[in-house]
Amino acid sequence: MQHLYNPNYQNQDLAVRSAAALDKISDTLKALLWTGQKESGFSPLQLKLLLFIAYHESKYNTVSQLVEEFQVTKATISDCIKALEKQKLLTKVLNHRDNRRFHIELTEKGTQTVSEIKPFANPLIQVLQSEKSEDLEKLYSSMFSILSKMNKSKQLNLKRSCSDCNAYRSDGINHAFCMQLRIQLRDKDRRIDCPKYQSN
Repeated sequence: MQHLYNPNYQNQDLAVRSAAALDKISDTLKALLWTGQKESGFSPLQLKLLLFIAYHESKYNTVSQLVEEFQVTKATISDCIKALEKQKLLTKVLNHRDNRRFHIELTEKGTQTVSEIKPFANPLIQVLQSEKSEDLEKLYSSMFSILSKMNKSKQLNLKRSCSDCNAYRSDGINHAFCMQLRIQLRDKDRRIDCPKYQSN
């Protein structure tokens, strides 16, 4: 059986080498996240959770939505929320119509804390910005296509992207249009996390 970490297997197939390259980038992002965690004192999941809640609408900040977003168990998310609640960084906001439902919000202290967290992905972003724009556009187009295919086959959970947005229209050739934003979308403009996303 062939494995991704077998260099002989990698060197026989461009798709395998590409998967290995993506794995290296994933490792780099994890390492950068760990560095950010050491500076802030949070676990990597706590750090991502704080940042996600800060930049997303309340409807995405329920326990069930966060479980899907981070692909972890309900118990893991609940423990993470409890730890951040203890530090007075998060609070639960009850649903007016159903007291069993709630979403998570940052407290004032949580908002201040998020404003002090350094952007851990900056080293990778700077390297990408140094690439030729046409190369970066091709890279993003390929990554979007890969993510969309994996999302369609349920291998990952890509929420709020153009690939499954009700407002996205495409003729399947060259023309794509967002009905919500009222703009034509080039391949490089398609989004993987859009605040204007409309679920089907």
